[in-house]
Amino acid sequence: MGVSFSQAARRVATKYVDGSSLDAAVEVLGARADKDVESLDSEGKASLISFLVRNLRELSVEEATELERKLLREMGAVPKPMKTVVVKDDISVITLRNYVRYLCVYLGMEWNRGMLLQSAVSDLARFALTRGAGTFEISAAREKVSFRVHIDGQVAIGGAWLSTSNEPLLAGVRNLARGLRSTSGAQGSQLEFDVEWAAAVA
Repeated sequence: MGVSFSQAARRVATKYVDGSSLDAAVEVLGARADKDVESLDSEGKASLISFLVRNLRELSVEEATELERKLLREMGAVPKPMKTVVVKDDISVITLRNYVRYLCVYLGMEWNRGMLLQSAVSDLARFALTRGAGTFEISAAREKVSFRVHIDGQVAIGGAWLSTSNEPLLAGVRNLARGLRSTSGAQGSQLEFDVEWAAAVA
C-alpha cells in the first residue's frame, strides 16, 4: 500500500503546527485524506494541500505559504509546463485564479505580488467574459510566468489595444506585465505578456 495524503502531509506539517491542530485539519478532509498520494495528479495534490493549509488557522500568512510550498514540493505537485484554461463563466474564473495562485506558491512569488497577479488575471478573465469568453494559455518558469490570451470578439480596431484602453478591469495587468503584445480583429483579440518574480529561498 502506498503513502496516504495525510501521512505525507504529517511528515512536513508537524514542524509547523501541533498535533491536535493538524489532526483537526486532516479530519476536515474526510476520506480524501486517505487517498494514495501517487494516485493524485499535481493539481489534485495542490487542491488538497491548499484546503489543508487553510484549515491550519493559527499560522501566519507567511508561515502558511511556506508550509504550502514545502508540501507541494515534497509531494511532487509540479506544475505543467503549459496549462490552458477556458473562461466561459464565473466558475472558470475561480479555476483560473486558483491555478495562478498554485503557480505563485510553488514557484515562490512574494505573497503580496502573488495576490496582485491573481487579482489582475481574475479581472482580465472577467473582461473576457464581457466579450463572451476567453482562453488563457499559461506557462511558468523559475523567473517568470507567461500568458497568451485569446478573447472572443473584437476589443478594438488594430493592435496595442491594452496599452491604450481605459477599462478598469485591465489596469492590474498593465501594472504588472512586461513585454505586452496585443492585437484585435474580426476573429477575436489576442494578448501576450510576462510577469516576472523573484523566487523565494527554498
